Amino acid sequence: MPKNTKKHLTKTWHIIFDAVGCDKKMISNEKFVFNLLMNIPKLVNMKVLVGPNLVRDYDPENTGITGIAIISFSHISIHTFDITGEVFIDIFSCRSFNYGKVRQYLFKKLKVKSCQVQTQEVKYPWE
Repeated sequence: MPKNTKKHLTKTWHIIFDAVGCDKKMISNEKFVFNLLMNIPKLVNMKVLVGPNLVRDYDPENTGITGIAIISFSHISIHTFDITGEVFIDIFSCRSFNYGKVRQYLFKKLKVKSCQVQTQEVKYPWE
């Protein structure tokens, strides 16, 4: 990438939080997922612009909830899988936010331990 192009690219903040062994009843509760999507933006000093929108998948092999909220500066998505107790959360923004604060909140709300979670702070090579 040419050096003069680099300074014009948008700076991004992106965290992925994947958890296994979650309480199946809790993650299949639409109100719980909706509240996560409403509270995470507040936690990172942003606001919900559209949504949250939830869709429940009733396929017997893949039951769960997918939720998305369009927030100021980007989006948050959550995918839950009732049968396996898995949750996959993606928070992307063009405005900085505190990754640690988000992780701490999700550990507490999902009631999971570090051995049940994989997180990744996405770093792009051009940043």
